[in-house]
Amino acid sequence: MTGPAEGHEDREAQRVDADSEGAGGPRAHDAANITGVGSASGHQSRVRVSYDAVADAYIDRVLDELRHKPLDRALLTAFAEQLQDRFGAGASICDAGCGPGHVGAFLAGLGLAVTGIDLSPAMVARARTLFPDLTFEVGTMTALAAASGRWQGLIAFYSIIHLTSDAEVRAALGEFHRTLAVDGSLLIAVHVGEHGDDTVHSDEMLGVGVDMDFRFFDAGWLAEEMAAAGFTLEARLLRAPYPDVEVQTTRAYLLGRRTAAVNTAAVET
Repeated sequence: MTGPAEGHEDREAQRVDADSEGAGGPRAHDAANITGVGSASGHQSRVRVSYDAVADAYIDRVLDELRHKPLDRALLTAFAEQLQDRFGAGASICDAGCGPGHVGAFLAGLGLAVTGIDLSPAMVARARTLFPDLTFEVGTMTALAAASGRWQGLIAFYSIIHLTSDAEVRAALGEFHRTLAVDGSLLIAVHVGEHGDDTVHSDEMLGVGVDMDFRFFDAGWLAEEMAAAGFTLEARLLRAPYPDVEVQTTRAYLLGRRTAAVNTAAVET
C-alpha cells in the first residue's frame, strides 16, 4: 500500500491516538497471522480489510500520481541506476506494500525485475490486472515469504506508515535486511510528524468506511532504526508537499545500503 488517500489526513491530523506506542521471523504467508509483534495480527487484519474495501476508489486516486511528482521520479530513477550499476541490468527488487503496483511498474520501466507484495488481496488482484507482466503476491512486510538474499533492492513507499508500533517497524526492517543481498539498496518514504511520532486513526477514506491507523514518523528515529537493522544510511531527504497533488504533509525519503550483518550493538534490548 502506498500513502493515505489524498485529503483524509488533513481532516484526521488532529485526532492523535494518545494510547499508541508510537514510533518495531517466522515466514507466515497468512497476512493475519504475524508472529512476534504483539497485537499486530488484529491491527494488520484491519488494514487489510480496509484496503480491500477502498481499493477501487484508492486506485483511481493514486494510479497516475507519479506523473505529478518529479522528485519522487528522480529518486526512484537514481535508485534504479544505483542497483543496475552494482548488480547489472534486470536487478531484482521488492515493492513492499505495493498497492496497485504503479510505483513498481515505474521501476520495471527502468529495467528492474519487480515483485510487489501487499497485505490486501484486492489490491494485489487489481495490480495483476493493471500490470500483467509483473509479479504480485499477498503478504506482509513484517514476515516476508521470501528466501534470505532474495532481492537486490527493496522499496517501501508510504507503506510502513501502517506499522504503528516500534515492534512492527523493527520486524519489517529486519525482514528487509534478511531478504536483501549484501550491498542491496533500501528506499523508504514516509510522512513526517510535526512533533515527532504521531499516530492518527481514520474511519473514512474517499467516501468508504475504513478502520486503520496512520503513523507520522520522526525521520531521525527511523534513520537510527535502519542503522540498527544493518543498513548504512546513504541519503536522507525531506520535501514539502506538492500543492493540489497530494496530502499536505512533509515527506521523508531514506536510502540505505544493506551491510553484511545487523549492528547488534545498536539494537535496543
